[in-house]
Amino acid sequence: MATGLLLVSHSAALARATAELVRQMTGDRLALAIAAGAGPDHAELGTDPLAILAACEELAGCEGIVVLMDLGSAVLSAEMARDLADDALRARLHLAPAPFVEGALAAGVAAAAGQAADRVAAEAMAGLAPKQDALAPPEQAAPPPAATFTREVTLADPNGLHLRPAARCVEIAARFDATLHLRYNGRVAPLDSPTALMALGAKGDAAVTIEASGPEAEPAAAALAAILAERPADSHTEPGAIAAPGGVVPMSPGRAAGPVVAVSRALSAVPETTVTDRAAALARLDEALAAARAALAGNPILAAQAALLADPALIGPARAAIKSDGRHEAAAWRDAIAAAAASHEALDDPYLRARARDLREAGDAVLRELLGGFGLDLPAAPAIIAVDELTAAEAASLPPTTLGVLDRRGGPTSHAAILLRAAGIPALGGVVLDKLPTRVAFDGATGELVTEPDAATEARYRAADLLAPGPASVILPDGESLEFWANVAGPADAAAAARAGAFGIGLARTEMLFLGRADMPGEDEQEARIAAMIAPFRGRPVVVRLLDAGADKPVPFLALAAEENPALGVRGVRALLRRPEFCAAHLRALLRAGAGHDLRIMVPMVTFAAELRAIRDVLTAAAREVGCEPPPLGAMIEVPAAALTVPELLAVSDFFSIGTNDLTQYVLAADRGHKDLPGFADAGHPAVIGLCAQVCRDAGTAPVSVCGEAAGDPATARLLVEAGIRKLSMGAARLGAIRAAFPANIF
Repeated sequence: MATGLLLVSHSAALARATAELVRQMTGDRLALAIAAGAGPDHAELGTDPLAILAACEELAGCEGIVVLMDLGSAVLSAEMARDLADDALRARLHLAPAPFVEGALAAGVAAAAGQAADRVAAEAMAGLAPKQDALAPPEQAAPPPAATFTREVTLADPNGLHLRPAARCVEIAARFDATLHLRYNGRVAPLDSPTALMALGAKGDAAVTIEASGPEAEPAAAALAAILAERPADSHTEPGAIAAPGGVVPMSPGRAAGPVVAVSRALSAVPETTVTDRAAALARLDEALAAARAALAGNPILAAQAALLADPALIGPARAAIKSDGRHEAAAWRDAIAAAAASHEALDDPYLRARARDLREAGDAVLRELLGGFGLDLPAAPAIIAVDELTAAEAASLPPTTLGVLDRRGGPTSHAAILLRAAGIPALGGVVLDKLPTRVAFDGATGELVTEPDAATEARYRAADLLAPGPASVILPDGESLEFWANVAGPADAAAAARAGAFGIGLARTEMLFLGRADMPGEDEQEARIAAMIAPFRGRPVVVRLLDAGADKPVPFLALAAEENPALGVRGVRALLRRPEFCAAHLRALLRAGAGHDLRIMVPMVTFAAELRAIRDVLTAAAREVGCEPPPLGAMIEVPAAALTVPELLAVSDFFSIGTNDLTQYVLAADRGHKDLPGFADAGHPAVIGLCAQVCRDAGTAPVSVCGEAAGDPATARLLVEAGIRKLSMGAARLGAIRAAFPANIF
């Protein structure tokens, strides 16, 4: 383990409580020891150099040990213990002049993330910063340090510096030993606060300046510039809020018809009382923040909201209100969120102004943990729901019985709308009805809304259902079967795909369940989340991809180093093999989650047969521990080298799945998200189709599928079928279009 943490205190009770607080944030990923109290049972106040030395020796397996001390004589005892240590141990000790509790929390999180001892000590010494920022008068706030390196960048995201890029910048900035700020229009924000970054109000195509100082200033600025200058693959400008007649706004395309049910939230009152035990209130807030972050993880949009819950610009004021004024933790948090949201609502750009909603939704997640309630009371029978401002978390967890959404205040730029579009759930915003009808029919693309429709109208609106059930396969004129599988990233996706009649899950994206997580999920949590995702497909085949971390899918708990070109770096199987303990735990959780399923496991980013062989060895051991037979193991063909060496991979791979997204960018040598090279993102290019055909020929009888976006494009799908592909896996909302492209008499 890279760095261990030693707590030296006069009070054993204080040390144990501090260690418990740290453990709530780090789990078992941190090597932590205590040397506290004096006397035979450590019940007396004091410190013992020999006890400190013994605790240091407990951490001897760490590359470095950061020591935190509570009072002056503890420093003397720690220095004496250091003098008594042998040379090898002494060289690894770092006595940090840091605050005890705040420093322990900051150091513990940094050490658990795999950071080196000097960086961990620096984080400990900065532990007081949120409190100082919250309590210091504005005129005493220190200006940013003079930048030793600056870099100007034009924001490529047409929606500007909104939550997701801001959260990603904060995550990347934390990897570097540098002090980082972003300047825009005369204002400066620290790059450790997504709230402050969004409050800059920087729009798409705006010029911003990265200001950096410290040992890694230049590489940090380069990594951040790459993020800000990259147009995300899904960064098309969100649909404009062009209201249909009556003020209705299209949110998510698709048609829906059926009964409509108004749903409400069971809200809990926020106590306005003061608390007597302020330390307990602070602990409850910290616990709620940690629980809310874990609950929001698992979807890239929700993970971005989770990043807000680690923002010192939000946590600092809430903690200050508890500690200084005795405010109830729920009231303190509510007010901190309200103040931050108000600053966003004052921005000029409507898209950035709408991001205030992200703050409120993230804030509500914490209030739910503190107070309970706040959940939607959803109907059990299939229905269109009428709701007042659906949140992203609610959108991500809607059951398959949700036919559509009528949102009183929602709009097309909300993250709830993005998730509804991904799930293929039709939705309208700005729907204000004087009287709730019993039935409605609507078009989420045009804004058409019919109340109390007759049977013919309902039939017309149901005809275009993107998730209408259909055949799982068709027989082509050559006598072969063409199967329609589904790509899923969570329980809602899987439920939609099952309802649409997919043959099976061709790609279950496990990384989407844990994107943005700083804390490593335990085996039980992994098992529960994966089991929930594949549950709708019991009795049908399920292909689960191992965690595909790296590049555009950040998974902080793996502590992967920042890279100049992450698409060509440590990602996929390369990352898994560098984290063998996690890889083994991940496979065990997957095997348990897949019990009772027709499970197959797919390995991402395979280049060499040796990589797949190494994963198979880990899988065999994991199956032995779980008590089951190893399921089929397959290689994802994304790297041209793998596509060209399928005969070698056949010795270790039971099946193949072609990821056309990455294969296309590697074959055509163009980043698939590059704003100036959109024409290169063409999976139908003859070179790409030619490689797919070669994979099919070389695979012989081994099954070959395509699980990239190309499988859901009718024109490219035809080329893939002509090349020999007989299994197409796509988002559930594309199944209808692909079925229509392949009637049995197509050839």
